[in-house]
Amino acid sequence: MYTDSAYWHNQLQPINLKTHPLFVTSCGTYHLINTPKFSTHRPEGRIDYQILYVASGRTSFYIDGVEQTIPAGNMIISRPGEEQQYSYYGVDHPEVYWLHFTGGNVHNLLRKYGITDKMHIIRTGISLEYIRELI
Repeated sequence: MYTDSAYWHNQLQPINLKTHPLFVTSCGTYHLINTPKFSTHRPEGRIDYQILYVASGRTSFYIDGVEQTIPAGNMIISRPGEEQQYSYYGVDHPEVYWLHFTGGNVHNLLRKYGITDKMHIIRTGISLEYIRELI
């Protein structure tokens, strides 16, 4: 597995800053090359937001308790306090970029761009621009 990540001030713990409208706390990428499986389960979620962009391959996510296969060209958004359970399988050759963010105006910014509270999967298509913007 190849991973590359960055954290604000090397802070590995989730950060919840309300003093900024939008604040990116960490970002990174995972590429499963020869690892058979990589899984994450956060029963209580996190205190911040997370967006994952599936650039290639596919991933397996539980959304509202139902397992769904998410192919390349989709983003998955998780909100504070939502359970997160997902897996990447080497056989699917996933390449995933992730971003954690917080802020006092995130909820309004998401709505402004049509991302409702119930929306978890955002179909974006496959574009190198997304990757450049996320890293």
